[in-house]
This record gives sequence, structure tokens and C-alpha cells, in this order.
Amino acid sequence: MEQSTLQEILGVEREIREQLDAERDKASLWLEATRREIEASHQAELARLAGVSQCGENAAREAAEAGAAHVLEAARKAVGAVENLRDDELVPRVRECISVIIPEAVRAR
Repeated sequence: MEQSTLQEILGVEREIREQLDAERDKASLWLEATRREIEASHQAELARLAGVSQCGENAAREAAEAGAAHVLEAARKAVGAVENLRDDELVPRVRECISVIIPEAVRAR
């Protein structure tokens, strides 16, 4: 009877070991599949962020170009206005501007 009990115990032990090995294999496969999914998700998110970054960069460039165009247009209008001034209109304006930069120069005159 002792021999059959020992055989039974060894058989159960073998079944448990086989089940453990099978569960280890399943866990290993699951971990590998999960790792691949996470890696794919990570790569997709990196690509999405690169696209968002590019869109932001393009939007910033377009905004800067629009702002620069606005400044250039204002400068052209200012130049056009100054070009049309006669000398008797221009001299007081120049003195006014110089007085802001160098107050002593206007007082000396």
C-alpha cells in the first residue's frame, strides 16, 4: 500500500509540475504579446506626437509669417506717409523724434 501511495503522490506531483510548466508557458506568451502591444502603442503615440509637433511648428511659422507681413505692411504705409511730407512738415516731426532720443539737442537749438 505504501508503494501505491508513493506512486499516487509522484503522479500528482508530476501533474502539478506539468500544469505549472503549462501556466509558465501561457504567462510567457501573454507577456510577450503584451510587450509587443505596448511597443506598438508606444510607436504609434510617438508618431502621433511627431505629427502634432509638426502641425504646431507649421502653425507657429504661419503665425510668425502673418505677423511679419503685417509689420512690413505697416512699415510700408509709414514710409509712404513720410515720403509724401514736404520739408516744412518733415522738419518738425524729425525734431520731435530727435527730442525723444536726445532731449539736449533740441533745447540747444
